[in-house]
Parts: sequence; C-alpha cells; structure tokens
Amino acid sequence: MDRVGVGIVGFGFIGRIHALAFSSLPYYYHGLPLLPEIRGICTLRPETARKAQEETGVPFVTSTFEELVERKDIDIVVVAVPNALHRRVVERAALCGKAVYCDKPLAANLDEASSMWQVVKNSGIPFGMAFQNRFAPAILKAKSLLEEGRLGRIFRIRALYLHSGYINPERPISWRMQKELAGGGALADLGSHLIDLIHFLVGDFQLLSAWGETFIKERPSLDDALKKERVTVDDWALIDFRLSEGGWGSIECSRFATGSCDELRIEIEGSKGALRYNSMQPNFLEFYDTQDPGGALGGQRGFKALEVVQQYPPPSALPGKFAVGWVRSHIACVHDFILRLSGRESFGATIDDGLRVQEVLHSAYTLMGL
Repeated sequence: MDRVGVGIVGFGFIGRIHALAFSSLPYYYHGLPLLPEIRGICTLRPETARKAQEETGVPFVTSTFEELVERKDIDIVVVAVPNALHRRVVERAALCGKAVYCDKPLAANLDEASSMWQVVKNSGIPFGMAFQNRFAPAILKAKSLLEEGRLGRIFRIRALYLHSGYINPERPISWRMQKELAGGGALADLGSHLIDLIHFLVGDFQLLSAWGETFIKERPSLDDALKKERVTVDDWALIDFRLSEGGWGSIECSRFATGSCDELRIEIEGSKGALRYNSMQPNFLEFYDTQDPGGALGGQRGFKALEVVQQYPPPSALPGKFAVGWVRSHIACVHDFILRLSGRESFGATIDDGLRVQEVLHSAYTLMGL
C-alpha cells in the first residue's frame, strides 16, 4: 500500500481532531487505497511546535507553514488555522501541487474564497473540506430516504446549531470574535455546517432575509483582563430561505443557547413523511411515514427512531451496533477524502461546495449589515 505524508498547519483543538481522524483510518476501514502518515506539524510559535513534537512524536515541526508545505515528503496539507489565514496556506499548497483538506468555512470573506477557488481549479489538486456532518450515519440515512422520495414534496426545513460557551461576559476575546480573523461569528462558525447540509440533502436555495445580534459587545483582552476589546461578529443569527423546488426553510445558530452543548438539529417536513435529527442523540434518526396505517389509538402512525448508530457500509471495519461519537464523522469524512485522492468515487464537500457556502455567508452578512 502506498503511503502519503500528511502535514497539519495549525494544531489547536481542530488540528488535533484532524490528526486523530487521519491516524485512525487503518483501524476503522478495510482496504485503504492509501495509508496516511502524519509527518509534520506547523504552529504559530516555535515553542508550541516543540510541544506538539514532544506530545505526538511527529518527526518534523516548524512555525513557518511554507517550510512544511514545500517538503517533498508532504503530500496532503491539512488547514486548521484561523479563517483569515486559509487563503495563504491553501494557495501556497496548491501551487506546490499538494492535496488540501481544509477546515470550514473556506475563507474569511468571499473575495478570498473566490481567489482560492480559482487557484485550486487551475492547479487541479484534490481538495476536500471538513464538513463532517455530512458523514453522521443519521444524515447519510436521511439523504437516502430523501433520494428515494420517501418524504415527497418538501414543505419546510428547520435547521439549528446551538452552543452556549460564550454566555460568560468574562470569557476573553479570541480570534473567533474578531471579524478580521474569523470573517463572521455564529453564522460563519456554526451556520456554515447547516448551509452545507441543506445543499447536501435537498439542493440549492434562495436566501430571503437575515438577522444577527451581538449580545456582549466587549470582552476582556487576552493580554490584559482589565482592558476591553470590541467583539465584531454575531453571537446569534437567523436566516430564511426558499428551496429551488419550492418549500421554505430557516437556519438559526447561536453561541448563547443556554443549556446547549453542541446541538445540531434538522427537521424536514414533506408530503409523504418527515425527518428529525439531533446531534446530541445521534444514534437514531426519527422518521414519520404517512404510509403507515392509522386507526384506533393512532394505529401505527408516529415518528419512529431508526437505529442508525454506526451502521456504516463496507469497507467500515468495526461492528456498527455501538453508539456513535462526534469524532466518528470526522474519520468518515477524512476516509472519503482519501478515496478522492486515490481517484475513487467521493461525495464529501469540494472547493465548489466551500465557495457556495461562502456566497451564502456573504449575502447573509450583507443583509445583516455586519
């Protein structure tokens, strides 16, 4: 089996998740066409690079992403840095002929995303995005039911992504709260997943309206807790849209949803059936089928919990009866990217999908005035 070298640019929380996903592939899947090896890590500072090497044993570390990208033993560049840095890393990697696996959203703004799209298209490199929610087993089941026509004509979609980690006003400022680094707040960070999922499940839609709010407008500086810095992104956002084939939808995302941890919810209602999914209860997809007979005491009508758990199809190597975890969809997303790299069929998010999400974000923020 051919081996491919993986270099990770950025080794905070999400960089570690991507490293875990690539490293886990041979244990989760039979017949890998390529065996990924993590051969390098780049962090912003030399001291954090050295720490990453001490903790992981990776053979090469650096604080200069160009040094990592240009190495001959690196075939895949994983982009896990703040959104405003995506363009520099992606375009350099593409010019060096490296495959790229990029975290979401594609960029901090539409101009940067468009430039990246052009460079990637001109280079012809394999490109994938970490829209891993496509690969939750329940979402894959939902897509199958939709493609089979089991829901009929779609009337309504509600999609929500809820966090609560920003409620404390003493939480210090970070790059995710600064527009120049993040490009947006709750909508860009959480809503980008929902925008991609709706495209993935039911196709294109037309944005109609958008609202956003920043509830805590100043936060303590990281360098000096007594100093306040302005928050320049949305804490909460809501957008309404119309599906290309009719039907209406909404996306709501919040970092101020008291009591929520990491709750992604989707509800789809159609003429023949309905679906409900909640990421905090990911082992089941709720499905209502109007073909079920009614009758006394409701007959057989009602939402049924389909036991999707980890029932991934082959070449998944492990039994599917066990409860699914959040990281599992990341592993499946990376597996799909490895298939794409080897020339096999793949349905993970592409540079085109990333640009499409960025276009919706741009339109929504323009309507909000943010």
